[in-house]
Amino acid sequence: MVHTTVTQRIDRGAPNPLGWRSLVSTAGEAHPDDLPDGEVLACLWHLSDLHLCDAESPVRVAYLDRFADPDSSLREEIGEVGTYRPQEILTVQVAAAMVETVNAIRTGPVTGAAIDAVLITGDVTDNAQANELDWYTTLVNGGTVTPGSGASKSTWSGVSDPDSWDEHYWHPDGPPPGLQPDRVMRLFGYPRVPGLIEAARRPVHSPGLHFDVLSVHGNHDALLQGTVAAHDTLRAFAVGDQEITGLSPDFDPRDITAAVAPNGPAAYLVDPNGPRRSIPADPRRAIVAPGDFAHAAGRESNFWSQDVGRLRVISLDTVNPFGGWQGSLDEVQFAWLRAQLATDSYIVIASHHPSPTMTNDYAPHGQRRVLGPEVVAELLHNPRVLIWIAGHVHFNAAIRHGDEQNWFWEVTTASLIDWPQQGRIFEFVETTKGVAIISTVVDHDSPLAWEENSSLTTSTMAGISRLLAANDYQRRDPTPLNELREGAPEVRNVVWRVNTS
Repeated sequence: MVHTTVTQRIDRGAPNPLGWRSLVSTAGEAHPDDLPDGEVLACLWHLSDLHLCDAESPVRVAYLDRFADPDSSLREEIGEVGTYRPQEILTVQVAAAMVETVNAIRTGPVTGAAIDAVLITGDVTDNAQANELDWYTTLVNGGTVTPGSGASKSTWSGVSDPDSWDEHYWHPDGPPPGLQPDRVMRLFGYPRVPGLIEAARRPVHSPGLHFDVLSVHGNHDALLQGTVAAHDTLRAFAVGDQEITGLSPDFDPRDITAAVAPNGPAAYLVDPNGPRRSIPADPRRAIVAPGDFAHAAGRESNFWSQDVGRLRVISLDTVNPFGGWQGSLDEVQFAWLRAQLATDSYIVIASHHPSPTMTNDYAPHGQRRVLGPEVVAELLHNPRVLIWIAGHVHFNAAIRHGDEQNWFWEVTTASLIDWPQQGRIFEFVETTKGVAIISTVVDHDSPLAWEENSSLTTSTMAGISRLLAANDYQRRDPTPLNELREGAPEVRNVVWRVNTS
């Protein structure tokens, strides 16, 4: 049975000596007592940052992530890398579990009004590959996905491959004979889950979402690992049979920062002497071309507007196509936005990047990029703007823009790859004093614990992914990032009010 977090919450338990935390069920988190009364304008599900990941792709740079490990001497200098997560092999299973969860909640938890649509605010893929985009369309439309790639090999060829041992990655089956467990098990308490790698490659069936799906373009849907614009060499590498597995001893790791740059330019600096291995080639790993995402979403463009109930949803494409994982708009789209705002409808803005992350002004040919503060100022000119819904940061968070007479809210929802792997339901209610926006956070319906003899079903693997995400070993201390990701109670099951007079 599916529960919202009003009924019960999932929390992280106390850490063991290696810092590993189990998950526990705790008391629910009620909405405030002063719930609004009025006409329902619309109800929307919000999901974000699925990061459907082909973890066997040779064009990913997972080997760079170790420089952000807690004991890395370069951690402070290089900063966050984010090119490897132990749970990235289970993204399809999590998405399928959330599809089932969304379909089980057909009405707003407070108003009882029918859900109108599911808004998915980008990074539906992880590496902008055609097979990942195919997985997304199959999951939301219904059908069977077989995760992984490698056209001529039936067994795993990703970074946790026991035949290509690297102790910096989690190997759920444990080490080969004669070797000690990997660092992730040894230092951070990650468990053995025998058979998980092969189970993660089994076909996954999705019934499809039983609602209209509104897809928003994200940086991981256009750029390699959300950062680097593909060129011919990288496109060939993606479908080829060679994988770089590390850096040579004489390569300075400080030079990798261009591959994970928040603002452009960004580029993979390929170490010509770095170790490589042969893997199966696969044409399905082709990097998407401009227009592929819009076509898959049934749109003519990556920015669009659509009426949903009594709301006008205006979706922005905040991806900087020239590189960098932070966002911005071009001037053509900004002019289009101004025209779209000339309406008497209540307005919901949707984008992948929230305004504080729209800092990427890089444009190699001199075109001006429009940044977050300018977009916020434009939205404040229309008092019918209610809320800006975004993703990207993987946090449950909210800020209010404006003053005591004129304001709108900006809200982000957690991702489906990092803790706490949640979605959110928005119910919009017109009252005598303006519009109230009721927020309810929902966990995907999967087991909290995994027992050694448990069957590795899709649901079980989704639960394992959430457990792995709850134990992010790179950000435990001194900043407990997972506590920031789940957000405070004030940004979860709450009511936000907007003066629309």
